[in-house]
Amino acid sequence: MASADRLTVAEGLARIRGLTPRLGVETIATSEANARILAETVHARSNVPRFACSAMDGYALRSADTEGASEGAPVALALNPPLSTGAAATTLAPGTATPISTGAPIPPGADTVLVRERATIEGDRLRLPAPIAAWTNIRAEGEDVARGAVLGTGGVRLDPERIGMLAAAGIGQVLVRCRPRLGYFSTGDELAESIAGSASAIADANRPMIAALAEDAGLRLLDLGHASDSAADIAARIERADGRVDILCSSGGVSGGAFDFVRACIEARQGEIAFHGLEMRPGKPLLFARLRSGTLYFGLPGNPVAALVGFRFFVLEAVRTALGLPPEAGQAILHGEAEGQGPTRFLRVCLDADGDGAPRYDASLDQRSHILSSAARADGWLRSDDANGTSTFFPKRSGRLT
Repeated sequence: MASADRLTVAEGLARIRGLTPRLGVETIATSEANARILAETVHARSNVPRFACSAMDGYALRSADTEGASEGAPVALALNPPLSTGAAATTLAPGTATPISTGAPIPPGADTVLVRERATIEGDRLRLPAPIAAWTNIRAEGEDVARGAVLGTGGVRLDPERIGMLAAAGIGQVLVRCRPRLGYFSTGDELAESIAGSASAIADANRPMIAALAEDAGLRLLDLGHASDSAADIAARIERADGRVDILCSSGGVSGGAFDFVRACIEARQGEIAFHGLEMRPGKPLLFARLRSGTLYFGLPGNPVAALVGFRFFVLEAVRTALGLPPEAGQAILHGEAEGQGPTRFLRVCLDADGDGAPRYDASLDQRSHILSSAARADGWLRSDDANGTSTFFPKRSGRLT
């Protein structure tokens, strides 16, 4: 631990993971499960394809009927009525061929399909000037997915391709982790939704920014508005959200000044302060607590970039843990010898490449905690840990988590 009062970033993240419970589960339609996290192993209920079917529009026939066919002695097969996709197939009689659509079942007795573009029709017969090999242009039953195959395990995030595979294999519903519920409010008498007509108001940038970050991550957001620098106002918003959300966040009111009431409001409700302050820049005053109801509480600093770092790397770490996902790893980069126990820095960086094409991380952007424009221009974050001489690159946003 870096000091008697503050944890290191690694210690803070470990404490968040240790205090964050797994979310419950719910059953939802497969069609509505994009980006959701599976909560159990799913097995295919049917083969895909369910039956042998045609891979092409063409003609289903018996390969044995084409043996010996040549230009000089072509084979002529009588044509049956066409077989469309989804229709029941009847047994193919020897010496006949059935027009067939892509995906239609192979008629019993048939073992090959001639592509329509290669077919020569003379009256009501199919003319074949060469033999056709067995099992040509046929999709075998279960060649994509076999009945009973594992289609996903607990912790897998569903994507459009896997949803398609689940649906094809007869899975109409899936058991998934519940989506985390997030409550958020900003604090500060100086903040206003609109600065029009005021010479001293400061625009509340954190509230729409945090809402957008929550939407990016797929969280359900309870917007609790903006609280004044009043213990009663802050306490009322905590009261409104407590027990209704899994994670409650606020920005501002955690630095220890005369009007910073967040910690006192949590303690008045007998909440457990897990840490208040981490050895990092920006965002040193970050607060993490657990309310009596079990709701997790993050008190983010008021400066916009500090609030952004707090949400991006700490609130979302709790979300990942609640969903059963592993910690975000990033890309480790060796940058030199250890320099002691300095604070961890979250640097806004632009990506470039050196002469050999290797990635280069340009941290020359303005790194002050109130400069949001540099975060907008950045390609990602470099977490720099002087204590062990390493840095880790993270993309600007974590992406959809649920």
